[in-house]
Amino acid sequence: MEGKDIIKEANEIGFDNMTTVQKINAIDAIIDLKIREFLQADNGDLDFLDIKEANGLTDVYITYVGACGSCESSGGTLISIQKILNGQLETNNIRVYAI
Repeated sequence: MEGKDIIKEANEIGFDNMTTVQKINAIDAIIDLKIREFLQADNGDLDFLDIKEANGLTDVYITYVGACGSCESSGGTLISIQKILNGQLETNNIRVYAI
């Protein structure tokens, strides 16, 4: 299934009703389709490491690579990534952490 189809399916099912594997696939697709190109434009990138679910929240763990690893704006970037994921998946239950 392609990235756009995965996102469409996620919104039809509802993020909170998805399995962990479906959530991982949807988050990965959004990173590839909506986020990665902007980081790479500044010689940076991210690695999507893991998700953890508890109390109705999904915590997404990433690590910055390249120029993003030492960028002073990485905190703002993290907030933007969180907003994009929540917006694309029509939820407010995703939190993003850089480790």
